[in-house]
Amino acid sequence: MRALVWFRSDLRVSDNTALHRAASVSTRGVIAVFVISPAQWKEHDWAACRVDLMLRTLRELSGALKATNIPLLIVRAERFSDVPAALLKVAKSHACDALYYNIEYEINESRRDDAVARAAAKSGLAVHALHDQTVFPPESIRTGQGTFYTVFTPFKKSWLKRADEAGPIKLLSKPRKQDGAGVEPDDVPEQVKGFESKIPADLWPAGESAAQKRLGQFVEMRAQAYAAARNTPAIDGTSTLSAYLAIGAISSRQCIAAAAESN
Repeated sequence: MRALVWFRSDLRVSDNTALHRAASVSTRGVIAVFVISPAQWKEHDWAACRVDLMLRTLRELSGALKATNIPLLIVRAERFSDVPAALLKVAKSHACDALYYNIEYEINESRRDDAVARAAAKSGLAVHALHDQTVFPPESIRTGQGTFYTVFTPFKKSWLKRADEAGPIKLLSKPRKQDGAGVEPDDVPEQVKGFESKIPADLWPAGESAAQKRLGQFVEMRAQAYAAARNTPAIDGTSTLSAYLAIGAISSRQCIAAAAESN
């Protein structure tokens, strides 16, 4: 079996559910793919600095995947409606039997993924959509009446109770080295037209390693004072991890595990 892993907002090799699962079961290697969708990004008002950070992180990701014999391919599909055909073309070209990806919960992304799953089913490609983006599946935290929370504090209390019952967070390891698929990785573009960033790149170092470094520095030096310092903009009191969480260079589970270890 050869798996195709579709990366989206999960640009890391450690604690990545879809990548870990695909690498565990594949017998003929793993292919990774990322889809560039500029027209859709424009519609979603993505900032140029986000795209720049994402591209730089993709370059680091490609190197990390290559070390495990997993090539990262880059394809272009202007809009989400073009993604199913683009992915099926990659899967067919490289004789993939199954598609693995981590679920995204936004409305356009959810509709895109439904379309991909339908197209894959018609072509005989197995689809494995896995929970990864949040610590618990969003639909699993509900009120006593079975409805969704509309006020934060009761939701927080319910979440903490669920976390206490679940016990310590278990992080997934990096994927084991795969048998080579005989495919060379694509070059990640330096820029995407229409998303040229003017933000200095050194303000936001790219990649999983940079995200882990920031998490370590926050836990070691600023976490204990966070409750007070986070409300003062002039103080460097926050984690500055939001950009990395948005593109998935680090997982929410990794952040919570680090905080728990610090405590």
